[in-house]
Amino acid sequence: MFKKSHPSRKGIILPLILTVMLLCMAVWGIFRGSIFFNRQLKAQPTDLNLIRLWNLQDYDSILELTGTSLEINPMDPYNLIFSGFAGYHKAISQISVDEVNVYLNQAILDLRKALILKDIPQIELVYYILGKSYLYKGKYYADLSIKYLQKAMDEGYENQDSYEFLGEAYSYLDDYEKSIQSYETALKKFQSDRLYLKIAEDSFKFGEYDKAAEYYKILIEETSDESLRKKGLFHLGKLYYDIKNLKRAEETFITLTDLDPTVAEAYFLLGEINFLNQENQSARSYWHQTLRIDPEHRGARLRLYN
Repeated sequence: MFKKSHPSRKGIILPLILTVMLLCMAVWGIFRGSIFFNRQLKAQPTDLNLIRLWNLQDYDSILELTGTSLEINPMDPYNLIFSGFAGYHKAISQISVDEVNVYLNQAILDLRKALILKDIPQIELVYYILGKSYLYKGKYYADLSIKYLQKAMDEGYENQDSYEFLGEAYSYLDDYEKSIQSYETALKKFQSDRLYLKIAEDSFKFGEYDKAAEYYKILIEETSDESLRKKGLFHLGKLYYDIKNLKRAEETFITLTDLDPTVAEAYFLLGEINFLNQENQSARSYWHQTLRIDPEHRGARLRLYN
């Protein structure tokens, strides 16, 4: 009889070793693939990732992701635009002026670099955010703000606040006629206490006193913000005082002091009005009241002790 044959140990071990090696290589490949995928995700975020973060208003993550991608491709249009937009929103949420400028400068740099490229997406929004960014940098950038806000409008984009920002830019340049026109256009799009005040202030600077008084009165009557009402009353009283309508000025300042008896400048100007009306005792009483509120008020001290 023949003996039953058995496979050799060598014949069993060799396939086993090969199997283990293949499994190890597969695991290593998956591991390396996972690392590579994660690195790519961080270095080259997809537009979908950026849009998701944008919808979450996670501007820090957008700046981190786009910053990493721009190190690899400094002129990628999507990353430049998302970085610029996120930088602008970070800037306007800061308290420190230095921090505001850091974010604004980077946002402007990214968006200006994007404009070098051809056929960039959402160019009208790039112009709009650039215009607002320059305005936040102050009066010395107002001309650039107007340039880019106008470009956005030329491309067919008008946001609710476009004309308000345009009005502010013209106001910075002392072009009050255009600033008032822009504010009034903005007012047709949405009612705002802030716009009433801006139109009134620039109308006064432009010498349109009747219009200024009209808008101060609208602000005083319409606003639910007491601080704005008091501001409107003070400026309206000052307008009447400056154009020598002393009766109206006195009535307005008395209304203001009835509303808020701590406004030192209102009492001082009431003293001035009474002095001009040759009511010296009343004038001195108002100046003393001014000093009770503000002991360092220079005008009242000069009137009483000079």
